[in-house]
Amino acid sequence: MPTLSSHRRRILLILPDAALGGGHSMNLRLADQLTRSGWTIDVAFLFDRHGYLGYRNDFRQLRFIHMRADGRLKRMFLPMRLTCLARKYHLVLAGLDLAATNYGYAAARMAGRPFVSWVHIAFDEHSRSVSRVSRALSLWVYRHVSPIVFPSRGARDSLESALGGKPASSEWHVIENFHDTSQPDDAVISPPPANVFSRPVVLSIGRLSEQKAYDRLIRTHASLRRKGVEHHLAILGEGPERDRLETLAAQLGVADTTFLPGHVHHPRTWLHSATVFALCSLYEGLPLVLIEALQAGLPVASMDCPAGPREILDGGKVGILVPAGDEAALESAIARLLADPALRATYAARGKEKAKAYAPETIVPRWEALLAHLTEPVHASKAAVSR
Repeated sequence: MPTLSSHRRRILLILPDAALGGGHSMNLRLADQLTRSGWTIDVAFLFDRHGYLGYRNDFRQLRFIHMRADGRLKRMFLPMRLTCLARKYHLVLAGLDLAATNYGYAAARMAGRPFVSWVHIAFDEHSRSVSRVSRALSLWVYRHVSPIVFPSRGARDSLESALGGKPASSEWHVIENFHDTSQPDDAVISPPPANVFSRPVVLSIGRLSEQKAYDRLIRTHASLRRKGVEHHLAILGEGPERDRLETLAAQLGVADTTFLPGHVHHPRTWLHSATVFALCSLYEGLPLVLIEALQAGLPVASMDCPAGPREILDGGKVGILVPAGDEAALESAIARLLADPALRATYAARGKEKAKAYAPETIVPRWEALLAHLTEPVHASKAAVSR
């Protein structure tokens, strides 16, 4: 049976599902970048609750494994199945939510493989929306997992707060998300409807979920319209809040100026055509959409939610940062940007410069150094990888 040092390094990336979202995209972009650098990355989706298959076209170098553990009976056998799968890899990496970390940690421990947890979100805030049992289990896991990777200092601080302090034996790293504007040669880019850009556009991108709090942005849009500020609002994304948001827009009389076109897989045209980008989430980790907006030269108005916007926007130097939850302040910031082309140009120039810090060639080598260290024979002497 061959040893670790004689094989191309192989990583099992565990994700909860194949949902559409920035976090999923970030995980797969990293896997794609590592594959280009000589690693072998297979991606295991635990559940089929969000079955987006477009990833197969965008990330053709990756192998996707669907565990299909939906339902109580299938979940009972998931740890055993994941353990058998984990034995074929040098390292297990869990991205995104609590389920991926909890199942991934158990499987890696039983398989005798190094394990890395990639915490994408402000855990303390996010975990308040899950059951007490799930939160308690996750806190126990995070007290024992090492290393843990965070996309921002704020995300790290959030977990530290939830744990009541960083465990002395745990190794924590902050490795920021990166923007990657590359796309497949045969990518189909659908142009936005012409009527959207007949007025200045305030743009936001994200899943239509409670976390993104798009009701705030719709109320802000309606208030600005009542004050005579001519503009349209476009929110790219799909999710369970669609009906509620459409109803709210209709109730506020802005259904005809609020555009919800669904998920746009390659939103580059939108980013380069909009006037202002707005973020109003309850919490984040390091919102990739803000980085993409800066890279596109789109001025940003963002709420100072935990975690990430403050770090990306340098405390308000690179974009307008307003207190979390303050809709009046967000409205004022958007109004200022819509009314002042010189201010937009200033923030656009600063944003493009700041976006360079999140380029793949800056961020990915830090991941490679960490993973190479963890998969050296001295760190995994127990393991021999088999097919």
